[in-house]
Amino acid sequence: MNKLLSEKETQLKNTDKELETSNNKLKTLEQELQDTKRQLQETMMVLDQQKSELVEKNKHTEEKERLLTERDKQLMERDKQIQEKDKLLTENTQRLQMKEKTLEEKNTLLREITEECEKAKRTLDENQKQMKDNKTKLENMVKELETSKNKLMERDKQLQEKDRLLEEKTKQLQEQTDPESSARIRRRNSMDFLPPTMSGETQDSETPIRRRSSMEGVRPLLGGEFTPHSPVSVPVAELRLVLLGGTGSGKSAAGNIILCREEMNQDLTSTATATSTSTQQSESTQGEVAGRKVTVVDTPDWFSPELSLEKLRQDVEICVHLSAPGPHAFLLLIPVKQPTGEQKRMLEKIEEIFGERFWRTTMIIFSVTDELQKKNIEEFIQSGDQEVQRFVEKCGNRFHCLNIKESGDGSQVSELLVKIEKMVEENREKFYSSKIYLETESQIRAMETKILKEIEEKRMKGEKEMKEKIDKEVQESLRKIEGVIQEHEGNITQLNDRTSELERKMKEEMDEVKKKELETELQREVERRREMEEKVNKLKEKRERESKEMEERHKQEMEKIREECEGEVRMEVERKLMKIIMPELQKNILASKAEMQEEFSRQMEEKHRELELLKQKLSELSETHNVLEEVYEKTVRRTAEPERAAGAGGTSSGISQRFKEFFH
Repeated sequence: MNKLLSEKETQLKNTDKELETSNNKLKTLEQELQDTKRQLQETMMVLDQQKSELVEKNKHTEEKERLLTERDKQLMERDKQIQEKDKLLTENTQRLQMKEKTLEEKNTLLREITEECEKAKRTLDENQKQMKDNKTKLENMVKELETSKNKLMERDKQLQEKDRLLEEKTKQLQEQTDPESSARIRRRNSMDFLPPTMSGETQDSETPIRRRSSMEGVRPLLGGEFTPHSPVSVPVAELRLVLLGGTGSGKSAAGNIILCREEMNQDLTSTATATSTSTQQSESTQGEVAGRKVTVVDTPDWFSPELSLEKLRQDVEICVHLSAPGPHAFLLLIPVKQPTGEQKRMLEKIEEIFGERFWRTTMIIFSVTDELQKKNIEEFIQSGDQEVQRFVEKCGNRFHCLNIKESGDGSQVSELLVKIEKMVEENREKFYSSKIYLETESQIRAMETKILKEIEEKRMKGEKEMKEKIDKEVQESLRKIEGVIQEHEGNITQLNDRTSELERKMKEEMDEVKKKELETELQREVERRREMEEKVNKLKEKRERESKEMEERHKQEMEKIREECEGEVRMEVERKLMKIIMPELQKNILASKAEMQEEFSRQMEEKHRELELLKQKLSELSETHNVLEEVYEKTVRRTAEPERAAGAGGTSSGISQRFKEFFH
């Protein structure tokens, strides 16, 4: 009995020791749980603080977006105001240019009359330089020009009176002689007094016959028609004619009429075909008319606002080649109909393309469709559009009426060729030099090169700024994703620590059943860790994929910006060239500018959509956080020992709840 009691006492002591050891372990675990609870509380406080900071940042972000929206609206309103001001400035510039051109024309007329007009011209030039700085001087100049114009009208009346007296004397001489001898006298006088160069620039003769033969010093009538007693010009061996005019002016029909005649029983060597469609590029047709080799170059509508500068330059080159070494005359066709406002654009564009010398070799061709229009042509000029009168004055009152509806007997073509030959004889240069064409082309090319260089520098600067901005956005996005990955890796580290703890406990545990349970739990923990590592790897792959996508999008945006800059280059080239060559096309530039503003707004909307996409990705990452939180909660729940689960159940549920709040 004593032996049994002693054994039981020994067993009780061992049991007490085991209980004491278990109590110590429980106290240690309770201490660990308290430490974990304290850490979780601290972490929750930090998360609450971060959450409040995030809410504050979101408020700031919304406020910034609202301010940006208001600023965009203000910018759009300001752009509209700038466009209106640009439009007003363009109109004022056009008016000022019209005034300058009017002054130049009047100066030219004054310079051709007397030395007194030369003084007035110098005064006008000085006033023209000061016109932009002082508008009052401009009014004084207008008054002086009106005075000079009155004097000029008086001189015109005197010249017309002298012309009438000369005609009377010529008629008297014709009555004294027969028509054949009169014609021989006129031809002889004309050939005797013309210089060897055939320039037509001679001093006024004392005899009335010489004056009428050379037509020097006598202003032509308003209609530009020569008198019935004008001398017959010796036909030129070759004539190169360039037809100019807008669409529907009758250029092709006029060319066919000029070439499709049989003069003096000589057949044409080439016949032009009339077409109803407008000419797309310059075309040359040759024929023989009244012993003359005539080359007619039909040009497209160079005055159309839809014609680009590059197309205009190319067609001018074609025209130069077809009329080499240069045209004897430009025939500017104007249809006799109600004015459409095109004459002003034609006048400005002609002077910009060919220069002031163009008018020396130009004759106006009024295309008519019936004899009534032909008879009333002078009335049409005097009472019609002011720009038509300016055309006639620019050409030295040289014009001709051509009926494009019927061929007639060829008299209208013969009369036209006589007038052209007379104009060629009177000019110092026998034909319009093609050097002027080439000079105009070289000026356009030089200006295009300069503007392209400036715009290329602007484009490179814009690309650099956009690249820096996109790189900054990419780096910021990568930092955010890197932060999420670091958080996941921290969770994995915690799981690794927990696994190590379980392995250590398993080694210490002697009970086979508990050992098997711990081994099973350890395998589960290892499997969960592997799953979390796979998720982290997927996040890394997603980060790399998003990085590549953002780089690709960056390349696409840079390419898009480059294309937009190239479009801007073209618009800038056309804008600056238009200021020199075609001021009337500035309205198209304003339209292009509006399109660029719309494109800018569209890009801003795309940026906003990208921002929304990033927010959506952030929400997806938050969902991933929630999944990881659930995994971690299950891990904590399953790693607790079964015998302690009942005693510490309330504590574990509280920890799980707070852990859930931590991630939310």
